[in-house]
Amino acid sequence: VGGKSARQSSKGMTPLPGALIASASGAMLTVFMFGWTNGAMNSPALVMRAALGLEHDPVVPERDVVWGWCVSVYCLGGMLACAVSARLADRLGRKRFIVLLNLLFVLGASLQTSAVLFERQQNGAGSGNVLGVPLTICGRILVGAASGGTTVVVPAYISEIAPEQLRGTLGKTPPPFPPTRTNPP
Repeated sequence: VGGKSARQSSKGMTPLPGALIASASGAMLTVFMFGWTNGAMNSPALVMRAALGLEHDPVVPERDVVWGWCVSVYCLGGMLACAVSARLADRLGRKRFIVLLNLLFVLGASLQTSAVLFERQQNGAGSGNVLGVPLTICGRILVGAASGGTTVVVPAYISEIAPEQLRGTLGKTPPPFPPTRTNPP
């Protein structure tokens, strides 16, 4: 009684089990994807706009409006997902829900990538790539929803799997992690 347990190190801390490290790292990869998709439209914007037929043109301001929608629906998807993620994670389980979020990231990225595969067709002012724009918007909504779900569920999941003495430390890890994509000046 009063001695150190077999699991404690010489400094009194319990070593982290491999399963905890693997689970927390897997959840943090979801947060990495949130950070990546958050900035994915900024750096390659000129190339993406050209591929979608939405180059900036002062004579055709509708192209800027459509591009604005392509970028901003990410926030709409995130907002909607934040509203329902906690309930869905309670119903499905946090781990399954995080896997579902990863699938949404992959599906959304696939839609955005496939948007440039269609021929650019100019059917009038601002029309651009007829199938590419809806695919981009749908993909942005999905990655936005996955990002919103990530901000709700991943910190809770990590806090729940962490040992009691590390819950505060590990639970605070996800928020500063998302700015993983930097944009050139």
